[in-house]
Amino acid sequence: MENQTWFKEPKHAWIGLGTLWVIGFVGALTRFIMAYFQVQIAEDLQISRGFISMAWSTNLLIAACCAPLGGWLVDRYGPKKVMLTSALMGIIGTGIVVLGHQPIVFFIGYGVISGLIGIGTTTTYMLMFDWFQHHRAKATALLASASSVGLAVSTPIFVSSSWLTWKDAFLASFILGIVIALPMIWLGIKSPQQQNKAESVQELPPMEEQEMSQSVGSSLKARALHLPIFFVVACALFTCGFNMGTVEMNLVAIHQLANVTPGMIALSMSVLGILEITGSLVFGYLLDRFNKLMLMTILYGIRIMGFTFLFLHVGWSPVLFAAAFGITYLSAIPGGLLIVNEYTKGKGKQTGFLLLFHQGGSILGALIGGASFDYFQNYQLLIGVDVFICTLVTLGYFLLLSARRRKIQLQPMKAST
Repeated sequence: MENQTWFKEPKHAWIGLGTLWVIGFVGALTRFIMAYFQVQIAEDLQISRGFISMAWSTNLLIAACCAPLGGWLVDRYGPKKVMLTSALMGIIGTGIVVLGHQPIVFFIGYGVISGLIGIGTTTTYMLMFDWFQHHRAKATALLASASSVGLAVSTPIFVSSSWLTWKDAFLASFILGIVIALPMIWLGIKSPQQQNKAESVQELPPMEEQEMSQSVGSSLKARALHLPIFFVVACALFTCGFNMGTVEMNLVAIHQLANVTPGMIALSMSVLGILEITGSLVFGYLLDRFNKLMLMTILYGIRIMGFTFLFLHVGWSPVLFAAAFGITYLSAIPGGLLIVNEYTKGKGKQTGFLLLFHQGGSILGALIGGASFDYFQNYQLLIGVDVFICTLVTLGYFLLLSARRRKIQLQPMKAST
């Protein structure tokens, strides 16, 4: 039974993926609370929205700083202990908010303690890379969809039930963390020692991965190639975070400032949500079959078109942007981390630092959006920066792709001499 495989992958890999997906689904409730109940929280606690934004930014900053630490902890103590600690931090943070309805208590519980969940962010990606060989990108894409599906499910429940408040949502998150998250991590996540990799049945990796493994040797020349790859992926993840900060904090305000009708805004948000999930599955399938550098070049090229539509504010700009950004929304992070993992055999610390770049971009995107509006009374500068940095990342991935293709073409010539 230990050697049983499903679709060429060990059985424990799929069980672990299901476990992480359910945990991500439950975790989406906290994301929903801050997106939907800001006005009610401000009124009940008699605080400004700026205070709520500060708590949100502090949460992101602490989570970002914890990502490299989490990578180091995973390498040292294993994923199971780190994930249990991360879940406990989330439960304690929401519990503090539930028990004390005061501004400072809210800030400490959500802004500080819940931010420590970030130590587990790196763990999920490292588990995907460790468990899966043939369906790695698909598995990562499925995991990324958990938050979007959770958001899609929790939104109509709370919107249609006017008697449910933000306090109920935090209480639900607290209870679900104890009843679902902790037991599932304890039972569904196996440590590397438990997996007994030496006896597991695994076929050879796809040809692309074999070529990458061969190309990355122990020579100094091969190691010298790691730096530009890491640099480009770090810039790409920073750009992705900046894009997400732009969208999550400012998109509705951008549409409203452009006099977009409420009906068009609702349609665009629906398109964005649907294509988030669809895009993650499509790119997940493609990343397992085709050159990842080529696909990341295409992905950021699509984002350039999307933000260009948003900048122009033409009639169908909201829907066109939603389609372009939605289909790429959940795939930029897995795609970049997969490239680093396969080219450089990256460990948890590398993944943690890359996620730090992403979180930093998200915080900066949100802050520049507010500053841009305060100074210029519009968001054109913010959108222009999105177009510019997406262009730079597209060029960076294209140059890496071209360099790899030249290297492959030169190998037969060297062998024949």
